[in-house]
Amino acid sequence: MNARRGARERATLASGRLQVVETRRPGPRSVRSFKILLAHDARASTCDPLARAIEDALENVEIVDASSIDDALLASATERFDACLVCLDLPPAPHGGARLASELMATNHPVVLVTRSLRWLPPDRPALQNLPWIPPDAGAAEITSAITAATSECDSMIRRRAPLPGELLDAPALRARR
Repeated sequence: MNARRGARERATLASGRLQVVETRRPGPRSVRSFKILLAHDARASTCDPLARAIEDALENVEIVDASSIDDALLASATERFDACLVCLDLPPAPHGGARLASELMATNHPVVLVTRSLRWLPPDRPALQNLPWIPPDAGAAEITSAITAATSECDSMIRRRAPLPGELLDAPALRARR
């Protein structure tokens, strides 16, 4: 028997904070946490205020910190994220962050770039120009609107859903047993 998950929807609280709500048929809806991938250079303190601002902007947020391209790709292959924030300072800057953002986009993950200016984007990756972006010192309102813009792209009928955990690793899906 396959367990079926309800569709997800974003809800904005009166405080302006976002939360993910599992939709169900009649009755109460359960609230689960946002899962955010934050890929940045851990040796630099540039994105440290961003992690705190994400916690202020989102209700029940879980931040997965990836300090390399390989860490971020492994995390995105094994877990489902509501948004992926990719800093262009990821080594080798800016090509490392641009490569990661391109690979995440290719697997239909919602991506938000973290940079002070889009002029750092490599010219050979024009698709990244269309992504929402925020500076590393962004406030809660900027983070909320960027994540909303990134996830609305992925919620459209044109794009496929983000892969389930294990699909990128060609691992068989786990099924619930009775």
